[in-house]
Amino acid sequence: MDGAIDELRRNFRLIIDGWDAPWSRISYDEIPFEEIYYHIKSIQPNCLVMDLNAAKYPAEALYYTDIKSYEQGAGQHISKETNRLPALSCLPINGAWFWKTKFPNEPVKDPAVLVKDNLVPFNKAYCNFILNVAPNREGLIDPNALAALQRMGELWTEKATPSSLPTYDAPVISSNLAKKRPANGSWSNDMDIFDFGNDDSFRTSWRSNPTVKNPWYEVTLDNVQPFNLISIYVTQDEITAYQLEYLNNGKWHPLTVKNRTGKAKIHRFPTVYGEKVRMRIDGYNNPPSIAEFGVYNERN
Repeated sequence: MDGAIDELRRNFRLIIDGWDAPWSRISYDEIPFEEIYYHIKSIQPNCLVMDLNAAKYPAEALYYTDIKSYEQGAGQHISKETNRLPALSCLPINGAWFWKTKFPNEPVKDPAVLVKDNLVPFNKAYCNFILNVAPNREGLIDPNALAALQRMGELWTEKATPSSLPTYDAPVISSNLAKKRPANGSWSNDMDIFDFGNDDSFRTSWRSNPTVKNPWYEVTLDNVQPFNLISIYVTQDEITAYQLEYLNNGKWHPLTVKNRTGKAKIHRFPTVYGEKVRMRIDGYNNPPSIAEFGVYNERN
């Protein structure tokens, strides 16, 4: 028993349902996510902290979660072909998450489909499958759900041999100093204005006007701020070369960072102090766009 308890302590998980999701009223700033995150880790260093926030945050990076979470019933589906992050996908075996009086007499999801479309491919895509089975009023599992679970056990013949995860960026967990701060840049394309590049929405974007040869985008912080992380999320992977700079004492200073490909470009570096942060875009395939430009001061 002592060994089982020790194993539980080493592998504990905490799942938060929709903090800072589109339907949530609480942001990661009103209750600082970083404070809660480090408090949990101080108690249980190996605890995985997961927020079901895929309705807002994109699939290419870990924002405010140790594991990327997808709720299938809400239309969130992991890419089984391209995912390279630790992930989970969740689904109820019934038509809803919480028990209803009709559940014992209506069909549950097909066990063969659950195995074929979930267990098998997810095991190859670094993704856990959480199947919800709601207990009834007696605290028991209904017979139809039990039968489906038994059938899944019969159909699941593969041994779980998950591959090692590819290297990925640590999650972004601190408050975004650039969120909704004054933004500026080179000429925008029509209505795709500067404010869309840091409006806390990955569904809107600043886009450079096609006639601009050397686009740039900058955010003014609230006075001089320390920061050590910049996250840039682009709608398409069209930027091929760029530079990051920060303004301090009236002078622009370069940040020594390596250009990143992909939609999520996350850069960590030794702490600097600045009042503005700028991205100068030197190469691109199509007029570049920025969905979210984030500046953070992570704990060291």
